[in-house]
Amino acid sequence: MTKLYVFNNSLSNPYLYLSSGGIDPAKPDHHYGPGERSGYMLHLILSGKGVFISNGNEYHLQAGNIFYCQPGVLVNMIADHDDPWTTMWIRFTGDYVKLLMDTVSLTDESPVFTVTEAPIVKDEIENILKISRLDHTQDLDYAAQLLSLINALRTTFNKSNSSNSNPQKILILKATQYIRNNYDTPITITDVVNYLGIDRTYLFRIFKIYLQVSPKTYLTTTRLHAAKDMLIKSDTSIKFIALSCGYTNYVHFSKAFRKYVGMAPSQFKNMHDSSSKDNY
Repeated sequence: MTKLYVFNNSLSNPYLYLSSGGIDPAKPDHHYGPGERSGYMLHLILSGKGVFISNGNEYHLQAGNIFYCQPGVLVNMIADHDDPWTTMWIRFTGDYVKLLMDTVSLTDESPVFTVTEAPIVKDEIENILKISRLDHTQDLDYAAQLLSLINALRTTFNKSNSSNSNPQKILILKATQYIRNNYDTPITITDVVNYLGIDRTYLFRIFKIYLQVSPKTYLTTTRLHAAKDMLIKSDTSIKFIALSCGYTNYVHFSKAFRKYVGMAPSQFKNMHDSSSKDNY
């Protein structure tokens, strides 16, 4: 009998995050839902049978089927009474993931496919579970494998109305890439709109539509997420970390950090330094 296995990736980020996965041999009649998933999920049925309900549509599935859960969509999963399914599953999320998944034709109205239709997707799911079992798996390992999976999904289920034909999504991709590539310099949103050659109000509007945050908030959280990472992992002075995250004024950095994290940069660093020492 297949054993239960779960991995959780603690190396989180807000952009491209493969958060968890595993193998789940369900008990007879095991029921999940109705409920909404907070991330994207794929379930590969290894054996057995069950029923998947997505947005009111019912699918009777068996080994070889793969079903897809979209964030915010009501789903039910019911294992068969006589032959309950065993599934291999993964969960992923992030701002960049959302933009990429918007170009995939899988939806809550068409969430089921077979291994025969998409053998490359099956291989990518299995590869993710394999690397999760390795010692010292790094965040870049997970990110690279997630990109490979999404590329397989886009290749197999390419939406004709993709980001390549959507000017707003092209602008969002360019804007977020520009910010991630330049947050360590003192750029402002004025620099972003000048780079894109668009109106500031228009940029604000499409950010709120696609990312649910303003461009300024996105820039600030990108900088402060990087600052948190450096404060945990680096012995560099806090003032240099502020400069390395695009803040020329330490007071402005400290104020933004307090608002974002809830404590001063020095407190955050001391807390994690103490935590590291406790592990020895």
